[in-house]
Amino acid sequence: MAGSSPRYGICRYCQERFAQTIGPGRKREYCSVGCRSKAQRDRSGKTGQHKAPTALPLGRRIAEDLQALSAALLEAEYDGRPLQELLRCASSVAREVDYYTAAAVQDARSQGSSWEQVAEAAQLSVTTARTRWPENRVRERLRRRAAERAEVQEPLAPMMEGPNAAADGQLSKVAERASAKLASALSHLHRSSGLTIRDVGERTSLSPSYVSRILSGERTPAWAVVGALTELFGGDPAELSVLFESAHGKVPPAQYAITDAVDRLHAALRGLHLAAGRPSVGVVRSASHGALSVQEIDDILEGVLVPGWEQTSALVTALGGWPADVRPLWQAVHYTFLLCMDPPKDPQSQSADPSESA
Repeated sequence: MAGSSPRYGICRYCQERFAQTIGPGRKREYCSVGCRSKAQRDRSGKTGQHKAPTALPLGRRIAEDLQALSAALLEAEYDGRPLQELLRCASSVAREVDYYTAAAVQDARSQGSSWEQVAEAAQLSVTTARTRWPENRVRERLRRRAAERAEVQEPLAPMMEGPNAAADGQLSKVAERASAKLASALSHLHRSSGLTIRDVGERTSLSPSYVSRILSGERTPAWAVVGALTELFGGDPAELSVLFESAHGKVPPAQYAITDAVDRLHAALRGLHLAAGRPSVGVVRSASHGALSVQEIDDILEGVLVPGWEQTSALVTALGGWPADVRPLWQAVHYTFLLCMDPPKDPQSQSADPSESA
């Protein structure tokens, strides 16, 4: 349906948003067959010894967003913003901390922790802990949070230069961070090339002062300049394409061909690796605290492995990036894959599918 905006649902299992099929027929309740299967195992295992653990920690997703909110509060403090704005930022952080606490408790319970252990960790009575964080209430709160965030920021909005006012603040922060990473990547390539600033100016017809401002992050150049400098320094412009788009406030389209979505994710990760000075896989593994193996890191950076979110988040963090900034790119891969696996059905050919009744 050309021109239609994609619809999104919230997975009943992992609480993540996913692309919903458009048209008649029953809407999906889970983002993937895997989540549906895990939900079935949870239901059937309630009489067993313990529940199956959640595929991805709920708290980790919220902690990633807390990183961005806390940075916004710190920047507002440094800028001497009015008290009203400082308190508004602080309120956002406090609300997200509250969501994180509930999610962390749910994660612990899903991993087999008893209410006695939760109460001890939270320094509360068992009765208070049970009353404050029952599973059904936590799940409902996280669903409400996901819906609130979907209204404020559409992570896969059409490519545009002027985002809506509600998302402008968040996108500007992403752009600032991407601009700094772009400058770091170009600076690393420049140092590796052995060229002086004067050499660069002579070969590109750019003034040495302008080149210097680009490499220091004072100026974010046009793509033609980024491409020319990258090629002059012996690099691959494709590795900087996603950083460049983010630095200019551009948001990826809702849908890509699966290969394009994967290529963009890999380009973003290689761009962060370049911005970090291309550390060895051993150094990256140490920075990930063992969350990634040397082989996984090498395969991801080489474009051989399409990482899961836990791998992506760990790699981005190890490279000094912000997982929340890269999440839309990873989601684009995930959503596109799901759409390929479950395309909109022809209403005339629909029939009851026993597997969908789960």
